[in-house]
This record gives sequence, C-alpha cells and structure tokens, in this order.
Amino acid sequence: MAGRRCRQAGLAAFLLAIVALASGRANGEQADRIESFAGNAGWLNSGPLDPAQLRGKVVLVDFWEYTCINCLRTLPYLREWYRRYGNDGFVIVGVHAPEFEFSAQRANVAAASKRLDVTWPVVLDDRFAIWKRYGNTIWPHEYLSDQDGRLVESFEGEGGYPQTEAKIQALLRAQNPHRAFPAVMALLPQDSYDKPGAVCYPHTPEILVGRKAVANATARNNPSQDSDYIDTASSPEDGAIYLQGYWHLSSEAAVSGESGGYFALRYHAIQLDAVMKPENGSAVRVDVVQDGKPVAKGDAGKDIRYDQRGDSYVLVDAPRAYELIMNARYGQRELRLAPKADGLGIYDIAFEACEVPAPGK
Repeated sequence: MAGRRCRQAGLAAFLLAIVALASGRANGEQADRIESFAGNAGWLNSGPLDPAQLRGKVVLVDFWEYTCINCLRTLPYLREWYRRYGNDGFVIVGVHAPEFEFSAQRANVAAASKRLDVTWPVVLDDRFAIWKRYGNTIWPHEYLSDQDGRLVESFEGEGGYPQTEAKIQALLRAQNPHRAFPAVMALLPQDSYDKPGAVCYPHTPEILVGRKAVANATARNNPSQDSDYIDTASSPEDGAIYLQGYWHLSSEAAVSGESGGYFALRYHAIQLDAVMKPENGSAVRVDVVQDGKPVAKGDAGKDIRYDQRGDSYVLVDAPRAYELIMNARYGQRELRLAPKADGLGIYDIAFEACEVPAPGK
C-alpha cells in the first residue's frame, strides 16, 4: 500500500513540522501550497474544487481513510472546527485514499462519511494521484494553507490540536481583525498522549491480516489458501494470528468459512480496533472473548454488546473499523473473535496504548 498508519503526538511533532516548513522541506518533497485535486474518482458533499476556487479561504487538506484508527480519532476536532469556522472562510477538503479494496468503493465511503458526520468536501483519491502530488506518506496528514494558498503547517498523525486551531484562528483574524473566536477546544479524553503526565506504553504493532503469516498455517503456500486450521499453540506469540476452524486467506483478509471457529491473538495495549466486513452482505455476530472470559464492561470498546447471558459480542453489519477493547489498564491480553456465521472478513487489527495515570499509580 502507498502509505502507513502513524501517530506523532503532541507539541514536539507540531514544532518539528513548523521547523521543516521554515526550511522549505517537510516530509521529503511534500507540497508547499494547495495542489490540484485532478485525477480523482469523484467528490462527496461538494462539486469539484480546485486551488483557484479556494483562494481567499483558509484551507485544511486532510488525508484520511475511514477505517484508520488514527484518522477516526482526529474527526471530533475536524467536525468542531468546521462547525465553528465554516462560515468565516475556513474550508476542509478531505482526501480519502483507500487502504483496502472495499474502502475504495464510493458507496462505502459515502456511507461511512454519513455515519461519521463528515459534512465537508471529500475527494476520492482511489489512484493516489493527489497523495503523490502532495508527497504524502501516511494517514492522517493535515496540510493547513493560508488565504493565498501557501502551506503554513503540516502535521502528521494525531495531536497538536490546540496549536492547529490557534493557527486557524490567527489566519482568519488576519482577514477580519475584529472577529471574536471561542477558546480553543480542550483535549478530548481519548487524547491522553497530549496531556501533562501522559505515558505512552509500547504496544503490539498494527496487524494487516492479509499480509501477516498465520502462525499455525504450516501448510500455507498460496496466499488464497483455504484450510481447516487447528490451534495447537500452548504459548502464543504476541502479535501472531492463530486460527481455529475453516478460513479462507486472501491478500487482504482472513474470511471465516463456517461457525464454530475463531481468530485469536495475544497483544499488549489499551485500545484495540478491528477492521471487519460482512463479506456476504448479511450482518454477522462475532463473540468477543478476552483472557478466556466475556469482555469486562470496564474494558469494553464502544462497539461491544452484551446478550442476556452476559456474553460479549460485536455485530458486524458494515465494512468498517470496530472499537472492541478499551482496557482500564495497560497489559498483555489474549483475544478471541468467534464468528457465528461464515463470511466474516477480518482485515486489520490496530492498537493504542497511551494514558494519564491516576495520582499515586
């Protein structure tokens, strides 16, 4: 894939970006102005835009992908900035560059944008033409330009939100000195890494399932092999995938072939998101078990549900990222995903591990 996921948190990353811009270089040969959006596969929420139309506006170009954990965590700030400043000459242009085949489909991006309340213009960069024109390498990446189209800030990954909003206000105020603005947004609870006293622990690297060898696939020679797997691991390795039951392995995903099997891994982190898709179009219940038990409610992500027996599960009804785990404490855990029907595609597992410890911890 043309990029990787990334989080560079806090003021240090913001200052590095500003220093790089001052020297005329940031992220290699990246753009120093608003570039053309030509070569796209269409627009959402807007007709086609070009740099000439955006003259006189403060423009934030946001490279994102709707399944990317780090992109999803930036959206609350973008939504609020657009609400606050959209009538004052501020524009966001989201450049959606897909990581998977399904996330290159217009209908899926449109549905995700609606669900995520992304109301600003989004250009579909399916062939990565805009991505290459900007010299971009990661999701998310924010390029902030002034009213003359000159790049004034480049920020890779999450973080730096107060500094970026203050810069937006300064650019708008330069055009309208008497405009009063609200105080910049306070950091959200999810953004512990940007707060005083934050601790970011090492975590299991992101797992792109289709490119990760399954630990117990000893006979696997073909990336599209269908097999009936037996999980015999007594001491599973951290970050390795173990399958039980019938699964189809494609270049992008592990797809369940029947109920009764599971997808297992050991990991160390606080948050765990899984990108999953109902391949047959019908919703699939997936039981979620952590350390051999239903997920404790204090460790459950926002997409976890509970049945009458207290078993934890997620209903996979659309191709998207599902927040499964938000552990109260950092540590090493074992997770099992057990689909109750065939046709569950598991594409990606992503992790985060930052917190502000409670006093005395």
